[in-house]
Amino acid sequence: MIKILFIGNSHTYFNDMPAMVAELFESQLGQQAHVTMLASPGMALRWHFDQPETRFNILHGGYDYVVLQQATHPFDGEEALCRQASRLLELIREAKATPVAYMTWAKEAAPEDQAELTAAFTHLAEKENMLLAPAGALWEQVRASVPDAPLYWRDGQHASPLGSAIAAACIFRAITGGALPQADSAYWTDKGGTEQIVSIVKAVLAELE
Repeated sequence: MIKILFIGNSHTYFNDMPAMVAELFESQLGQQAHVTMLASPGMALRWHFDQPETRFNILHGGYDYVVLQQATHPFDGEEALCRQASRLLELIREAKATPVAYMTWAKEAAPEDQAELTAAFTHLAEKENMLLAPAGALWEQVRASVPDAPLYWRDGQHASPLGSAIAAACIFRAITGGALPQADSAYWTDKGGTEQIVSIVKAVLAELE
């Protein structure tokens, strides 16, 4: 069994996204994944570092992977991201777990903000030798090809079920490199995924890896 700890906020817990990651492990690899969330609304990584349960879970939870998601709306910039992540990365390395940088997305009404997010998370992953789950960059490509793709919840910030499914796919691929479900699988169709969207997801992930 693989154990994954998710640290973040609503962009992690919306639609129970970690459970979708576990679903992919089961359906694609026949492997059980135990997922745990430490996710509170609007909270940044600096807040999580100060919580006793964060330190306890990282050091004593026996996790194989720890997924870090920074507050995005608003985003405090690359310097803050790297500084806050580095404190948690010390604990993750002490625990001998593998860190994953979970790149989030720009608001629906401000797609121009994605460039900053993409650069910041990419630089963090390269600098700290983290796995990168480029959900935001993938959303950008899906929107460019399918402008009406239902990625957002009604507030234009959080993920729809399809948006969360794509984020989970990014995390699953970052950790395992495994194949994603076919477009006609319930994983996609139950969440509004179409053959066109799933094809784009697979193609872009292949390019980004």
